Amino acid sequence: MANKKISVIIPCYNVSMFVDRCMESLEKQTIGIENLEIILINDASKDATLGKLLLWEMKYPDNIIVIPLQENVMQGAARNIARDYCTAEYIAYLDADDWILPNAFEKIYRVARQNNAEIVNYLSKKVFVGPDKDDPTTKSKYPDRFVEVHNPQERFEFFMNDCPLRRGCWDKLFRRDFVMEHDLRFAEGVFDEESLFTNPAYMHFKRIYLLNEYLHRYYQNPISSTYNLMADTKRRDDNAKTWMQTYQIAKADGTLETDHVLMEWFFVLNYFIYSFQFAADRNIPFDAASVNKMQRTVKELFPDFRKNPGLLRIESNRVLLDMIDMPVDESNIEEYNHAWSVIEDEKKRLQVEAEMREFNLRPLS
Repeated sequence: MANKKISVIIPCYNVSMFVDRCMESLEKQTIGIENLEIILINDASKDATLGKLLLWEMKYPDNIIVIPLQENVMQGAARNIARDYCTAEYIAYLDADDWILPNAFEKIYRVARQNNAEIVNYLSKKVFVGPDKDDPTTKSKYPDRFVEVHNPQERFEFFMNDCPLRRGCWDKLFRRDFVMEHDLRFAEGVFDEESLFTNPAYMHFKRIYLLNEYLHRYYQNPISSTYNLMADTKRRDDNAKTWMQTYQIAKADGTLETDHVLMEWFFVLNYFIYSFQFAADRNIPFDAASVNKMQRTVKELFPDFRKNPGLLRIESNRVLLDMIDMPVDESNIEEYNHAWSVIEDEKKRLQVEAEMREFNLRPLS
């Protein structure tokens, strides 16, 4: 499969209801399916997924590779396995219940090549319906932007100024030699596997293109493997585990030292604040011992976090930072968990308002 433009990695677990829809969106790409290398990892599915994947491989044997796994390894390990099969110039990631618009890869690849970008970030829209009922609008209120980063200060300023980059990998194109050079891999055995891949990428890129069009559709599938994991109380600490690995990578590759303020900002927001917001959103309580451990970790690794300009630039963050210093024991752990529930409710309200403004929607009366 040499000389392909984009390798598309798709982990598949019990997605027989959705995978054809995803694959049809790739079949319709205006860049031409002959320019795609599609790597489908069947993660020991228990339904008809493997059979459907093999049919697609039979249809396009020069463009599709099916990797059948005998044991379920979860998305992070599945993506890592698939990475070693990639031969194309760029790598994209797609979940099997999502899809992309027909001209997506043509646009993304063009701006990547024109700007010699290591990463192209495009926009994703949450949907609750299939492609037949989807609004194909791609317009965003933000203009496209090409950014070059030469030093830590420019990198910090980039992330502080309306940066659209998020934790996920499925709304980005990565140059393959960039991925290999920095050995970007996903966390394994956890649900929140993506930060271990994307955060180091953010710390190393020099050229990035922000294609501000909604080219990806993120389907809200209540029966997906990720959804079920996220609702599992045993997965409560997965995000924190991933971010401890992310910290260790930054320490080993030197970015913890060279980009200390940015890594401090990333770590406090993601390791601590996001972990509690995630749990509150799913009514998963923390015990006092776990809270104390996470509070100590932040203070030990970043003792001056309260001086971080990124954390202080938003007034509401001060309330969140207070949660790191708040004494917690068995007498007030319920209050502490409830406080995070209130914080999460307010965050979701603001997100809904932002999405309504972006898509010019009106609230229901």
